[in-house]
Amino acid sequence: MLTVSLILAGALAAQAPAKTPTADDYAGRWNVKITDAEDTFAGGGFQITKKGGVLSGGVVWRWGSYLPAKSVEVKDGALVIVREEKPGKKDTFEARLEGEALKGKVTYPDGKIHHFEGRRAPLLLSKKAPVWGAPVTLFDGKTLAGWKLRDPKKKNGWAVVNGDLAVVESKDNADLVSEQAFQDMKLHIEFNVDPKSNSGVYLRGRYEIQIEAQDPASVTAEQKCGALYSRIAPKINATKPAGEWQAYDIEIVGRQIGVTLNGKKIVQGILDGITGGAINPFEDEPGPLMLQGDHGKVRFRNIVVTPGS
Repeated sequence: MLTVSLILAGALAAQAPAKTPTADDYAGRWNVKITDAEDTFAGGGFQITKKGGVLSGGVVWRWGSYLPAKSVEVKDGALVIVREEKPGKKDTFEARLEGEALKGKVTYPDGKIHHFEGRRAPLLLSKKAPVWGAPVTLFDGKTLAGWKLRDPKKKNGWAVVNGDLAVVESKDNADLVSEQAFQDMKLHIEFNVDPKSNSGVYLRGRYEIQIEAQDPASVTAEQKCGALYSRIAPKINATKPAGEWQAYDIEIVGRQIGVTLNGKKIVQGILDGITGGAINPFEDEPGPLMLQGDHGKVRFRNIVVTPGS
């Protein structure tokens, strides 16, 4: 009799309607990826905050900056986010929880739709200091060995010029991605950016440290050289003039990041989420070093990663 009762109880539980998600279920950070993208710019992220019963948040999507959402709400158990990348041009994100997964679609101002799936971002808590391994030289000064194009269908505007890894043609150029992937790491990299150009160094393929040589008045603080793009501004300006060699020394452990530019500490903070242009949004996975190649001419040298474990 007990066995029959247990079977009946289990059957009734299976037939019970699933709990309708609430605002509390959506609060937090989410890593999401477009499932029907036409190119490699398919990463994104949501950050949802609930305060005083009111939802707010921000979005980073494909490329560009992390931006505050115009509105965030839960309707009939579905999360609805509206952002305006440009005034009057609304992107509407609609998503619903399916178990642990977040699944939904985004409708762009022109009516085009992309579908996406995601999961809650990991905490990436650092419980102990990393053990640093042997340094790994990623560029031999002679060839592009150890590197690949982000999108093999795009043009390769990269070449080795006088021992430097150089963007020789930036228009429609693909980003360059290391074949090796890393999680915790120290990075030393030297760069020389042309006037009116910019670039970026992506840690784990998803957090861009900006390289900028445009007029400082033309960009926001979070877009200046040394910034964690659109998220953390450099504390001081340690940038040399365009055309001079400069050096980054960067340490990333869990969500902790420190950036030193030309010997001066300019950023010490928390990675609150991915930046635009990430090749893979899922923060629990190791990722490559990625060099941005389509924003102007830039050269790199002495690229050395010290992995942590």
